Amino acid sequence: MLQVASGVFVVGCLLAAFVPRFLDELRLSKVSEASEQLGRMHAAAASYFAANHGTADVPLRRCLPPAAGPTPEEPSEEPVSVAFADPRVSGSPIWRSLGFVPDRPIRFRYAFDPVASGCDLRSPEGTYLVTYRAEGDLDGDGERSLFERRARATESGELVPVGILYVRDRVE
Repeated sequence: MLQVASGVFVVGCLLAAFVPRFLDELRLSKVSEASEQLGRMHAAAASYFAANHGTADVPLRRCLPPAAGPTPEEPSEEPVSVAFADPRVSGSPIWRSLGFVPDRPIRFRYAFDPVASGCDLRSPEGTYLVTYRAEGDLDGDGERSLFERRARATESGELVPVGILYVRDRVE
């Protein structure tokens, strides 16, 4: 009987030590989506920026489309599939032109917010040209976490990240 009680005690101690850490890891794994998708959004925007949007005779480079999102309209506690290219989705023409489509169900809502749209764009001195944004409400309490990444145009015509990933209320 003493051995059983000792075993229960040991199991109880292990659970008390590891369950909170497991729950923290689970919550943090949910927020990794935001930084991954913002990285993908930047890669899509950088490709768009570097591409020729004109003709062989009149090349148009250093272009960005207008703002898009937030898509979906509201974030979700559970991952949901969102067809960013679906014409019924707000901003779908922009998402299609950028080629940004999340590769799995998402919890966050995403926005692409350039300072200006068009071609031959330059970053204002000491600032950025575009902001990529993800907002989430992972526990459904109405309080949102925010992730933002910014990019600027270099003199050589590349769109490069500026600064660090800004995070507010990572896990709310």
